[in-house]
Amino acid sequence: RKLEVPMVWHIEHDIIRYNKDYKVVAHEEHDVVDTSYAMENSKVSESFLLMKFYSLSSGMAKHLLTATDGSEIDIPFELTDEEQIIIQFPLTSFILGRSGTGKTTVLTMKLIQKEQQSLIASQGLHLDGDDLSGLDHKNIMPLKDGRESFVKQVFITVSPKLCSAIKNHISGLKRFGTGDVSDQSSILHMHDIMDDLEEFTEIPDNFCDLPHEHYPLTITYRKFLMMLDGTCRTSFFDAFYGEMKTSFERGHSRSHAVQTFIELKEVTYEKFATFYWPRFNADLTKKFAASTVFTEIISHIKGAYQTSRPYVGKLGREDYVMLSDKRFSSLNNEKRDRIYDIFLEYESMKCTAKEFDLSDFVNSLHSSLVSEGYHGDMVDFVYIDEVQDLTMTQIALLKYVCMNIKEGFLFAGDTAQTIARGIDFRFEDIRSLFYTAFLAETEASNQGLKHGKKVHLSDMFQLSQNFRTHCGILRMAQSIMSLLYFFFPSSVDKLNPETGLVYGEAPVLLESDNDENAIMTIFGESKTTHGNLRGFGAEQVILVRDDAAKKQIIDLVGKQALVLTIVECKGLEFQ
Repeated sequence: RKLEVPMVWHIEHDIIRYNKDYKVVAHEEHDVVDTSYAMENSKVSESFLLMKFYSLSSGMAKHLLTATDGSEIDIPFELTDEEQIIIQFPLTSFILGRSGTGKTTVLTMKLIQKEQQSLIASQGLHLDGDDLSGLDHKNIMPLKDGRESFVKQVFITVSPKLCSAIKNHISGLKRFGTGDVSDQSSILHMHDIMDDLEEFTEIPDNFCDLPHEHYPLTITYRKFLMMLDGTCRTSFFDAFYGEMKTSFERGHSRSHAVQTFIELKEVTYEKFATFYWPRFNADLTKKFAASTVFTEIISHIKGAYQTSRPYVGKLGREDYVMLSDKRFSSLNNEKRDRIYDIFLEYESMKCTAKEFDLSDFVNSLHSSLVSEGYHGDMVDFVYIDEVQDLTMTQIALLKYVCMNIKEGFLFAGDTAQTIARGIDFRFEDIRSLFYTAFLAETEASNQGLKHGKKVHLSDMFQLSQNFRTHCGILRMAQSIMSLLYFFFPSSVDKLNPETGLVYGEAPVLLESDNDENAIMTIFGESKTTHGNLRGFGAEQVILVRDDAAKKQIIDLVGKQALVLTIVECKGLEFQ
């Protein structure tokens, strides 16, 4: 009666054993075959007795992910099927997706794959099929005679913070791909990148004979403009201000003087609203918001691309007033007439003050590129992230640097995130621009080769699976989107609702009484004895609406927390 009998469980239907289900297509994946399926499908005597198993603890995993110099290795993660399709699609394409759906991932992965293919192509001659992963950067020299032996790719985005994050990511992936896991280039922190052009001082301000190591080039749109300007014979800044010419040498990265000069003389939305707006004729400006007028001027009057006369740099009054019939708009003819009057007043005031806005710079580049041609390096592939931050004329500048129209462009963006001041953007517009400005002009030049062929408009892809956040937040975002679709049907592209992988509660709203500050309530008490905020790392961020609010919050929390405006944080990711 003292015996203990081992328990016996009868096999029940609710005990499930998961078998890893792998359908391996041999010819597709002959290089990367996951061996885990072989382990389960082989005979027990062959596999389990001969294998030693190690438990994958967190320490072990950390060890595997650490480079020789102690920095973390960037490893490309697995892509979903829809992402894979986009990356393998050979022609120019447009990618739409709300934030967090993997647009930037697709762009960077495509860029890295192109880099590796080009590397294999140029090295294959010498290596006789050696293992690529053993290469380090010393062997990756372009061939001496063939200048075209490496692929030239440019990644452009508007926001400097996003740009430097992507730059780091790409260099990490490149190191991983070439098997070089040491020699980490300087790690940049979000706090450090305050100024746009400081980041890019090591890249020369022109496109002529850029050395191999600068590619793939990851730059902001402003740097791209400066480089184009440096490539032209006459600089926009020479023409504008003779007095400046002596202060810098052409071609080298421009001196600090120019930088401060641009800051002084450029009309941004803030400057427009504070200095120009109050001085306009009050009869014209009443009933308008400054931002509406600024958007109309920048996006439509000065930013619309006309094929008939693309280099005038602005729409005529009749053309502009006619827009009210063309697109669903809250501005009727009479309002547009008034806006055009404000525009003329703005231009003359700007001329007197010897100031300029970004559109003047862009239009001047268009006219000098048309008159004297482009003499810099031709780029093979152009990737643009957050394309909705650009006007049509700004996008049209890209056709001068990349002739590979059929397959060289990849645009990613989301019109629901058009929060850059002065930009009004729809994907239909960019597709028609691509059709008129890019394709039609190359067709015209190739007319002898093929006539009567219809120009193929490139494909639109939509990413709908969200990897960044959970369903609670997605549902709230979707409810806001449906309001936008309802009230502003023509300003936002309608996409399928996003799907999330994780269930989650709706976000929490903290209402604070008038006299207390919610941020202070959360963070004010938590200062430890050393005066540091507990648990506030680079993984967390406080988002504010504008620079004024940012200043307030920084005064409260100091350097311990990362505080970004909505415009600055777009495209970045935090825990």
